[in-house]
Amino acid sequence: MRRGDLEMAVYESAVAGIAFASAAIMVGIAVYGMSSSRNLLRQLLSIEVLFNAVLLGIVVLASMPANALTGFTIILISIVSGEVIVLVAVIAAYYRVAKSLDSGHMEEEGV
Repeated sequence: MRRGDLEMAVYESAVAGIAFASAAIMVGIAVYGMSSSRNLLRQLLSIEVLFNAVLLGIVVLASMPANALTGFTIILISIVSGEVIVLVAVIAAYYRVAKSLDSGHMEEEGV
């Protein structure tokens, strides 16, 4: 292994470590947001942060060529965005009926 190749491997592993640390921090923020808030919009945003953390981990783990990785990332972001749009529509419909975004009301009714 040449010196340039070794330096590149060390650099890539350092970047992967930083990305995994960032993903772990994002997961912690998302779990805290989900467990500490009763507002449905805040919980939705926490779920979005969790999806993005998982996406970051998947992108780092992928050992595909750059073009395939870019396409894979675009597909994953599109799927997550579609899920979020559906969830926002459900929350908007719930708000119209309940006149509140407090999720504690849902727990009391057994939903």
